[in-house]
Amino acid sequence: MFKRLLSALTGKKNDTAATASPRSIESTGPQPATEDLITVYDAYGRELKITRHEWRENMLRPNLQKKWDTPDELYTMIVSALSDGFAADLLPAAARLVDIDPMPERSHTIHGIVLMENGQLSAAEATLREGMRKAGETGTLLTNLAKVSSHRGDQAQADAILWQAVQADPNQDNGLLWWAAIEQERRGEAGYLQALQTAAALPGSWRAKLWLARHHLEHAQPEAARALYAEVLSSGLYDQSALMMISGDLGNNGQIPLILELIAPIYDEHKHDPMAGLNLLRACHQLGKVDEGEALLGRMYALGIMPIKQQLDEFAQAFQAMRQQTAQGTPIDPDNLQVDTIALSQPIWHYGLRNADWFFAQKPQGALEVGFFALSKITDGTEHAESQREDDLGRFSRAIALYLAEAAHYWSDYAASCYSLIVKGGGPVVAGGESDGNALFDIVPPDMKYFVTGEIGCSGEGDAIQWRISLSLWDCTTRGKQASESGTAIQSELGALVLTLEKRLLARIGQTREQPLDAFYQRPNAEAMTVYLTQLGQSFMLTLLANEHMPKSAMWGERAMLDWPLNMALHWPTVEVPKLMYISGLGKALDYRSDVLPEYKERSLQLLREANQANSPVGRLAPLVWKMFGMQDELQAHIKQLPADADPAYTDWLDRVTKE
Repeated sequence: MFKRLLSALTGKKNDTAATASPRSIESTGPQPATEDLITVYDAYGRELKITRHEWRENMLRPNLQKKWDTPDELYTMIVSALSDGFAADLLPAAARLVDIDPMPERSHTIHGIVLMENGQLSAAEATLREGMRKAGETGTLLTNLAKVSSHRGDQAQADAILWQAVQADPNQDNGLLWWAAIEQERRGEAGYLQALQTAAALPGSWRAKLWLARHHLEHAQPEAARALYAEVLSSGLYDQSALMMISGDLGNNGQIPLILELIAPIYDEHKHDPMAGLNLLRACHQLGKVDEGEALLGRMYALGIMPIKQQLDEFAQAFQAMRQQTAQGTPIDPDNLQVDTIALSQPIWHYGLRNADWFFAQKPQGALEVGFFALSKITDGTEHAESQREDDLGRFSRAIALYLAEAAHYWSDYAASCYSLIVKGGGPVVAGGESDGNALFDIVPPDMKYFVTGEIGCSGEGDAIQWRISLSLWDCTTRGKQASESGTAIQSELGALVLTLEKRLLARIGQTREQPLDAFYQRPNAEAMTVYLTQLGQSFMLTLLANEHMPKSAMWGERAMLDWPLNMALHWPTVEVPKLMYISGLGKALDYRSDVLPEYKERSLQLLREANQANSPVGRLAPLVWKMFGMQDELQAHIKQLPADADPAYTDWLDRVTKE
């Protein structure tokens, strides 16, 4: 889909002389499929298709009633539904808008359009003329009055009224384009250009200049187009859609650098059409302006417009891929690095939840321990130490150890810990060559019964990547290596290999459980394992950030990391762990003061609503979500409603949530 998105900029190449305003961006209209489906977007930004009947009965009619007393929202719904072809359902709503709207031009225009669409031409004329008595002979009202005459077959009267409309408002696109199209039918291209030039000469006119600029671009006259654009933009009289048309036309005609030169300095995502923002992102991508593109991407994400979220995600991936292509390792002197060991005594996604001990079952005090060290890289002895961006091998070197520790935590009676090396203030370390377990016996905790070390390596590319993993189980009682387990797998079989190694190791250490420590826990299957491992690796990075073990500047693809477990949760809705992973990630984002955290409010609240409907235990973490998004009223109301005999562990947790 991203290739299709980048293949052409968004422009109005085939604009028509419609008389309604552009439809709401929340709906893309009826689709030309046999079932006549309508595209909608849910709270997560996912595109859904429903039948017209379902839309009418379950969404359009109830929502019209909800907006019955709010003019702006009612107007927006009517415009959207008109574009979707539901004019027959809008007569009462359009009449209601006339009664309550303080903007008579708007309400009488849309009422007239709805009446025209239903074939009630006399009523349409009456409401349009009533609008003129209230608001004057505006371009919009006159254009639609001309449309009434055209529907009646009186083209002479339609032409006369339409010229009045153009004179009243030469920038009213529907009237201007209709008039230019009529002149083109009568006198060809020369008539079309003359019409635009005549309109461009009217006081305050700017839209006709954009259409003349398009003509220049299509005839390889970019300097003439640029002069017209500069004239319009310097006047400051253009509307929010103008930048979309300019950027689209420049892109469609190969003038990509001009998009950044003319549009980027003045584009305001809060005022201008988001399609212009997408065109700017496209230009940044094509010209290799990654920093500028990612800065604009952050501003557009913050708008929270669900129908463009998928496109923004695809641009984010594209910019990240560009960074990866240009990233180079930096040689470093390992003797000058301060390397620390991070010890994690709980599964990585337990962190970030403000020590929710009441939520998770705990291992008994004094339980024997088993430790898992991050895997080392299989080397041939030629590698040199260097600083580089995280890659799959580095991520999996930590994620596999994190997963094995998680498996021991949930499926054995051991207390499990995971150990990873990090450079202080720099990030994780991937060591070369397997750790010597004999050197670890004297530094592991005294209650440790076993620990596991290992190596990981890969060769090849894409789906043909060949992974090799070898693990060693060390017995702290005998102070020797008890067993070795290893295996190889191509990319599609890596998950199965990890599950096989897990099974063998758990059998070796014993004390296995028939049921997981927490009843909600489910072991990921082979198909899901690589996705799961990726999330564990990303969660580790967020944990380092939250605990100030690495700077925010070293983070790459923050939104992708926060989105990953949510996408898992939506793909596997009956599995609880991805939902916990998602909330855990947001909790860590709160700790490191993420700039993008507010973008996740609606999605998080929707996840909570669905969790409560499904009786999911995740719903019990609602107070933490409220805290993340500054919902103090909800948080305080919940605290006040607590029973006197509430679990002390829970009330302590609430106290931590409230005060942090």
